[in-house]
Amino acid sequence: MIAFNRRLALLLAIVPLGCSGVDVRREVAPEFAMLREAGLRIAVMPFATTAPQSGFLGDALESLGGVLALSANSASPPRERVAGLLRADVVGWLQQTGLEVVEPWHIDTQLAHAKVSPEAARSTESAAGIAQALGVDAVLYGDVTRWNRSYYVVQSFAEVGLHLTLVDAGGRRLFETERAESLGAGIGGGPTGYVSAVTAPLAGLSGEHLRELTRSITRNAVADLNGGELGVVPGPLTPKLTVVGLAATHDGPFRIGERVEVIAVGSPGCEVRFDIGRLRTEVPMVQTSVMADPRGDRATYVGHYVLQPGDTAVDLPLGCTIRRGAARRSLSTWYRWERRLSLDAR
Repeated sequence: MIAFNRRLALLLAIVPLGCSGVDVRREVAPEFAMLREAGLRIAVMPFATTAPQSGFLGDALESLGGVLALSANSASPPRERVAGLLRADVVGWLQQTGLEVVEPWHIDTQLAHAKVSPEAARSTESAAGIAQALGVDAVLYGDVTRWNRSYYVVQSFAEVGLHLTLVDAGGRRLFETERAESLGAGIGGGPTGYVSAVTAPLAGLSGEHLRELTRSITRNAVADLNGGELGVVPGPLTPKLTVVGLAATHDGPFRIGERVEVIAVGSPGCEVRFDIGRLRTEVPMVQTSVMADPRGDRATYVGHYVLQPGDTAVDLPLGCTIRRGAARRSLSTWYRWERRLSLDAR
């Protein structure tokens, strides 16, 4: 027993207890600071997870509990859930910068409509096409490079690594940061003594510690992107619509007295109006429901117009405008229904 305690004391002298560490590398294009100050609209792509499989903290996902359920699909494989968790954290911190951030659910919906594969969505080579499809100035890519635990008999270390790359619509890399942060947990004396600490081989860090680590690394990575500072008041995400159309199918032209029922689905808490060509514009719509989603809530808006005598036209475009306060560029965000409608109120 004496020899065992001597060996244990030697280990404790080598391995620090309750410690943390940070490793950082970043590159910034000379023009990025000026572009950032002028205002950029950015889209945060779904993150990749290239963390080594050895020591991967898959079992720790359960200890994160409800926090993870709100950030990523709990039915997804562990690596996808980790990617979703850190992506959600990065988006949250970006709201505290001067950048204009597109809501993740809108990005994912648009990528699905455009049939962009998951591989293409995570490749910086696709930045120009994705920026054009989403109407953004730059695309932010993320890779969870570490989500692992290492054991040292009486000590365990959990490490999270994150690599962010911002690419503009022309394919230029404006910013890149790679961070690794770690937390250690081990015996610190106490009533259990040495033996219990060794025989219950340090399950490692709790969900609270991991949450602290993920918040820290995402906040620091976004602070790097923001020039070293973050605000204290979250800024608004860019409001979006993903569905615009008639609430029900209608055969032939609309007649006098009939209602043109319009439905739209998009960002909640916004002002939404619809136009029937230039014949009737800025017709108000009402938010009727909100659906919760880990990537951002979505609201349903409805509105209608009753045909009046003289409302006669063919092949009119139908579109909706969404506004949220004074957010940059959101005042004239207009979405068109893919079909057209005709009116015959003679």
